[in-house]
Amino acid sequence: MRFKLAALPLMLVAATAGAEEYNSFTNSTYENYEYTYSNTGSAGVTKRKSYDADYFNLGTTYFFGGKETLGPLKEFEYINKVSNVSAGFSHSNFGSEDIDSFTVGGEYFASNGIVVGAGIYDLWESNVDYQSIGYLFSPDFLVKLNHVDNDSDNEFSVEARYNHQLNSTDYVGFNLFVDEESDNRILSSKYFVHLSGEQYLTAELTYNSVKEYDDFWALGTEFFFSQRTSVEFDYNEQEDYKLGMTHFFNRNIAVEAAYLSNNDVSGDLDIYQLGLTVQL
Repeated sequence: MRFKLAALPLMLVAATAGAEEYNSFTNSTYENYEYTYSNTGSAGVTKRKSYDADYFNLGTTYFFGGKETLGPLKEFEYINKVSNVSAGFSHSNFGSEDIDSFTVGGEYFASNGIVVGAGIYDLWESNVDYQSIGYLFSPDFLVKLNHVDNDSDNEFSVEARYNHQLNSTDYVGFNLFVDEESDNRILSSKYFVHLSGEQYLTAELTYNSVKEYDDFWALGTEFFFSQRTSVEFDYNEQEDYKLGMTHFFNRNIAVEAAYLSNNDVSGDLDIYQLGLTVQL
C-alpha cells in the first residue's frame, strides 16, 4: 500500500507529460527574398542582376476549446473540431512598392455535426470573401463546400478530409480538394508516427493536377528529436527545397528558421525565413 501511494504522483506526471493543451496560437514570420537572374541587353551583353524583397506576416487564432498536442508541441489532430476565430496582417516590400493585406475569419462546429465558416481578405485594395458549410460525419471524416467571391468571379469547391487512426498516436490523413469545374484537383496525405521516447516523424505528400498545366508533386518530412525540437526537409517537382528547424524554449514560445532555394534557367531564388510562435 505504501508503494502504491508513493508511486501515485509519478503515475500522474507520466500521464500528463505526453500532452499539452492550448487555446491560442500567434505566429509572426519574416522572409527575405534574394533573386538573381541573367539579363541580355540590346548590345548582346549578358549581365547578372538581382533584387531583394521582404515579407512580414502576423497571425493569431483563438480556439473556444482546448487543442491537445499529440506529443510534439507543434503537432495536433489532423481534423480540427474546435470552433475558432482568427485574424492576420501581412506587409510586403518589393523594391519601391509596399503592399499590406488583412484577413479575419472563423469556424463554428455545431453539436449536430454542421460546420460553418466565413472570412474576408483585404488584398491589394480588393476584398475577397469566402464562406463554407460542411458536415462532420464522424470525428475522422469532414466534408465542406467552399465559396470564394473575389470581386470579379465566384468560385465553388469541395473539400473532404479523412483521418485513419493507426493506434493511440499514429495516423494517416488524407485531404482532397476539387474546384467546381474540376480544373484544379489537389490530393494530399500526412503520416504521423511515434518512433520511441520523445522522437516522432511526419511524412507528407501533395499531388496537384491542374487543367492545361503539368501535374505537380511535393514531398516533406519532419523529424522530432524531442517534443520541443525538430528539423524538416521539403522538396518538389520543380526542384525547390526547404531546410528548416523549430525549437520551443518552453511550452509557450518557439523559434523557427528555414532556408528555401530554387535554381532554374531564368535565375536563382533564395529565401531566408525567421519565425516566432506563442502558444497559450
